[in-house]
Amino acid sequence: MPRTFFAIEVVRQVEATVEIIVEAADEDTAQAAALAHLKARGNEYEWLNPKSEFIVWRKRPVDTPPIVDVTA
Repeated sequence: MPRTFFAIEVVRQVEATVEIIVEAADEDTAQAAALAHLKARGNEYEWLNPKSEFIVWRKRPVDTPPIVDVTA
């Protein structure tokens, strides 16, 4: 099966976003993995005004990236 990658853009508020590159079988699995990753390691990212809830803003398939943050 070919490897598929998704960019999951997560917001704490509209002005504070971060993009996580996820290798997963589908968008829903990628979304779940990105949220779990941020819950575990979200303090490693810089956010404008940190809050504890995460909202998936956008998710989209991407070509093979140079760095993968999470594999699900």
